[in-house]
Amino acid sequence: MKSSVTSRRTNALLLLFPLALLTGCGTQQKPLVEYRTISQPNLPIPAELTSPIDVPPVPDNMTFGQSVELSAQLYGALGQCNVDRAGIRQIEDTRASH
Repeated sequence: MKSSVTSRRTNALLLLFPLALLTGCGTQQKPLVEYRTISQPNLPIPAELTSPIDVPPVPDNMTFGQSVELSAQLYGALGQCNVDRAGIRQIEDTRASH
């Protein structure tokens, strides 16, 4: 007899415990969230990215050593152009994604 009373109490507690958990969730309210799309103005591309790059002059009577120096200077100018183009592409990509 004592075990049936204990099992009834245990069953009653097992049924009431989940109900207490569920009633605790019922009183919470979700906060109101407002979503807005904000448009950003298109800013001009910085002048340092669009300014002309100075190309070194080519001498009339060029020696082999001067041609190597000229090649190095032209390679540097080409590298600067690529850096500027990459910066412009990055600006355009951020404009397109927004």
